[in-house]
Amino acid sequence: MKLKRNLSEIGLLSTAICSMIGSGWLFGALIAAKYAGPYSIYSWILGGIMVGIIALTFAELSSMLPVAGGVVRYIHFSHGTLSSFCISWLTWLSCVCVAPTEVSAAIHYIANFFPELMVKINSNYIPSKLGIFVSIILLIFITILNVLATKSLSKIMSNIGSWKIMVPILTALTLILTKFDTSNIITDTHMIHNHTHGIFSATSGIVIFSLLGFVESLALAGETRNPQKAIPITILVSVVLTIFVYIILQVSFLGALNKEMFHEGWQNISFAGDFGPFAGIATSLGLGLLANLILVDAVISPLGTGFAYVATTARINYAMSMNKYLPQNMLKLNENGIPVNAIIANFVVGLLLMLPFPVWEDLVKFQTAAIILAYATGPISLLALRKQIPDQDRPFLLPFHKSISLLAFFLINTILLWTGWQSIWRLVVALLIGVTSLLIYKKYCNNSFSKNLDTQAASWLLLYILGICAISYLGSFGGIEFIPIGLDMAVVAMFSLLILKLAVNVRLDSKESKKLVSIE
Repeated sequence: MKLKRNLSEIGLLSTAICSMIGSGWLFGALIAAKYAGPYSIYSWILGGIMVGIIALTFAELSSMLPVAGGVVRYIHFSHGTLSSFCISWLTWLSCVCVAPTEVSAAIHYIANFFPELMVKINSNYIPSKLGIFVSIILLIFITILNVLATKSLSKIMSNIGSWKIMVPILTALTLILTKFDTSNIITDTHMIHNHTHGIFSATSGIVIFSLLGFVESLALAGETRNPQKAIPITILVSVVLTIFVYIILQVSFLGALNKEMFHEGWQNISFAGDFGPFAGIATSLGLGLLANLILVDAVISPLGTGFAYVATTARINYAMSMNKYLPQNMLKLNENGIPVNAIIANFVVGLLLMLPFPVWEDLVKFQTAAIILAYATGPISLLALRKQIPDQDRPFLLPFHKSISLLAFFLINTILLWTGWQSIWRLVVALLIGVTSLLIYKKYCNNSFSKNLDTQAASWLLLYILGICAISYLGSFGGIEFIPIGLDMAVVAMFSLLILKLAVNVRLDSKESKKLVSIE
């Protein structure tokens, strides 16, 4: 049984929107303001431009190869087994975190009605034992809904997507019309260099996390009608639309604050309703109806994102099984044509992830670093496949592809640097665990696994990881500050150019790449 192409263009766009507008809109403005104050607006503009450029590379790849699993398959076609597994592992690990993250965000807001769901430890709110129990129930709910409602996936996504756009825009416009203190937003552009660290930290700490969901639509390529046309349009439209929503939210949030809310510094913003910033502000302005609407959306929006990621992450498992990195029972589909075993496996992992990462922001930092590293495959695979399968039909052909790919790769590495050394070294540990698991699985569990790991084609990845670690450790974002801000950009630029050239040079030969593509 094969995946069924039941998903419409609107359903696919709604999936991307559901993945991008979740808990990020509920907490993003507050967290960005804590990092950069009024300069946080620049973080959203900067992050939007960066993600938009990165998205262009995937627009070509997805139109050319609309395969289930999306991002985890492209590097398999261009660089073979080991590179593909490492990227697949990081992509899966980052995506499987999302449903627990979104459930955690929903619990934060539900605690406005039921405070016993949260406990405060130091300055952080984390779920109580009751909160963890309710979180598990919610995770079970969105898992079951995915299994039972797949035939209606397009309709469900469309309805949730419309709601998730409407409520944030309505919230932003209501706050702007009710109270808007321009002095909270006016900044001295001559002083912007003094706030670059905060702007960059906000960009990597919350902005990129909030905007990265566009790639989730790629995982559903195997179930989309007319994917060659639908996927590039989905990627570009979802990114532009979401950037607009987040910028207007940040502007409205800053303008609605009273001076006493940040009189001890932007990093110490406080107001009634600590469990939810927008609901707290609405309440302080006497907008009870809006506050209640936000609280309702605070359950629907994160759970909608969680629902979308449960669906797309299962397709990543499916793609990894297609590549023989996971047991073949992950390919088993139920009568609705969905990989139910993969959904159940991800549910179990999601339960475990709720325990070591009770603080929402801790999960966000890890996810951002993992998924942005996986996105490095976009520009690399684009350039390599232009040489390997030049005659492949490309409904969307990226102009100036060499320059845009280099710029996208540089931006990806810049974001990685901004996530900080703490995130990078954890990524390396996760990657080592994954590679070790692959070798054990290959030796003891999978006789059909390819004997050739394509290690030569993966040589770029080893040097890439080592280089990123060195630059991050020596840098000013959680490192030893040997490389100052400003100079680090030049180092990253040179490093990006060298790795991109190396990766393209060590690609699989054209014959092997064409063979892998022809199997689809």
